[in-house]
Amino acid sequence: MKRNPLPPLHLRLLAGAGVLLVLALTVLAASPAAHAWAHGRSGNCHDHPDPGNPGPADDDSGCAVVFFASGLDVPAEPAALLPPTSVAGGVLPVTAAEPLLSRPRYLRLPERGPPGPV
Repeated sequence: MKRNPLPPLHLRLLAGAGVLLVLALTVLAASPAAHAWAHGRSGNCHDHPDPGNPGPADDDSGCAVVFFASGLDVPAEPAALLPPTSVAGGVLPVTAAEPLLSRPRYLRLPERGPPGPV
């Protein structure tokens, strides 16, 4: 029986598309001119007089490139762990009186490493 080491074609195509998407988002996030080209506006700013005060056409708050470049923001704080509760009497009722251990497979356990030079 011959074993095929490659995944199916559709999975390889999906992985390639994911790689191209990440590459495109990285290039668009790194280059302001490419980002403006992707939005369909020119790289220079002649539409509004004050470059420090962008108009509504320059709002990138919902842009996938901006989301990708700014990273992950978790709005919730991590869940707090509950401290262990104490049991009356100090011993849990499910504790076995004598632990059940399995017998070792060897009479003498083997060493952990290969034998050294004699």
